[in-house]
Amino acid sequence: MTSALRSFAKQIYIKGLNAVLFCNALFYRGSALFCPICEQSFRKMMPFRGSFYVKGELVDHYTPNALCPRCRNDIRHRFILTFLKGKEDRLIPGIRMLHFAPETALSSYLKNRGINYVGCDIDAAAFPGAVKVDVTDIPFGDASFDAVICIHVLEHIIDDEKGIREIYRILKPGGWALIAVPVYGETTLDIKDLTYEGREKMYGTGEHMRMNGLDFTGRLASAGFSVEVVTFEDVPGDYIDRAVRSPHTESDRYLFFCRK
Repeated sequence: MTSALRSFAKQIYIKGLNAVLFCNALFYRGSALFCPICEQSFRKMMPFRGSFYVKGELVDHYTPNALCPRCRNDIRHRFILTFLKGKEDRLIPGIRMLHFAPETALSSYLKNRGINYVGCDIDAAAFPGAVKVDVTDIPFGDASFDAVICIHVLEHIIDDEKGIREIYRILKPGGWALIAVPVYGETTLDIKDLTYEGREKMYGTGEHMRMNGLDFTGRLASAGFSVEVVTFEDVPGDYIDRAVRSPHTESDRYLFFCRK
């Protein structure tokens, strides 16, 4: 297929997807739940479906009211954006921010705040406009950023503590980092020398190097951070159905707001 045909096929796909999402929004419209990303309200949201291994046991992660019918963003993205909108006093125009694996749902909002914004990833080609950065070897000087956002990245890193120290190093005194990892229970499960298949069986995906618990807070504190653990209960709003609890919601329940 030529590049022109590929481009045409992509345009047709995007138009078709937008049409489907528009129809979804009409079907689900209402006032019970609100998406802060597309800024639309719905009577309910679309379910998340899937089963994943948790510590060797296959667990159903089905979750009603999980995905926005219009923009398809998940609970995690709506939670984080609602939290950030409550911290607008820290999102001052001109501050310098480094954002790892920059999710469109967040980057679009942040860029519109007038921030000196740098998106980055180890695979920069996966994110338009991003620069290549390894979180364990960040190519920026000490105290060179006011803020860092690192969402669901560190669970993929073999030496996550080195990554945490690097984030601390590049932050200015008084700077902050918003960090999230999937959390299952209190204690991290980290079995050395597992194969990809072994990690998939224990951690839910072979891409993860461990299954983090709430003791992840200790690794952040060991790097020097003052850590505030933020949960759904700390961030009011109808961006989630608060009556729903599932392994999917529980693993995304926590944010770690870290200050240097």
